[in-house]
Amino acid sequence: MYNKQIYSKFWLIMGISIFLIIWLLRGGQLDASVLSTAFSAAGLTLLIDTVVFKLFIWKKYPDLFYKWLTNVPYLGGCWEGTLYSNYVIPGTDEKVPPIQAKLEITHDFESLHIKMETDKSYSSSYVSGIVIDEGKQKYLCYLYGNDANENREINPKHDGAVKLRIKHDGELKLEGHYWTGRSTTGKMEFVRKTKKNSLA
Repeated sequence: MYNKQIYSKFWLIMGISIFLIIWLLRGGQLDASVLSTAFSAAGLTLLIDTVVFKLFIWKKYPDLFYKWLTNVPYLGGCWEGTLYSNYVIPGTDEKVPPIQAKLEITHDFESLHIKMETDKSYSSSYVSGIVIDEGKQKYLCYLYGNDANENREINPKHDGAVKLRIKHDGELKLEGHYWTGRSTTGKMEFVRKTKKNSLA
């Protein structure tokens, strides 16, 4: 999800800079204290990376890193959209009508987690990631487990897979398809409503 080469270079330069600052503040002597200076610099660099960068800056300003450090836009937040399924209601020849759905994406610096709710069921991802094809098209892909709120005899628990194209032409959209372990498939379309992660 992010450019690991740029990220590694950034923190290497940061670590060396911190080392030089600490070394100069300690007198700039080339003796055994250089080792403790190196360990201090490494620890401080790790602290800045983990606490300041990933837990504060990324959480508060994730869009700052799009295009120079990460090659996908920030996807976190609540999305609303529609599912179109080829699922046939048992005992009938009728397909289910379009289903309104809410999607919550938790987009951390190194991971994604997707939850979806409709008035009939809920699902949660257990494997997820961003895939970029040879044409540089970006996709949010994930595997999920689904359970029904009611009527489990006609809507049994199942696993599935989703591949959503990330469209970023002014308004951020997710569009694509899903497949399930009960041999059904369908189309999904979502538009982000808020960047806050909450389905409540």
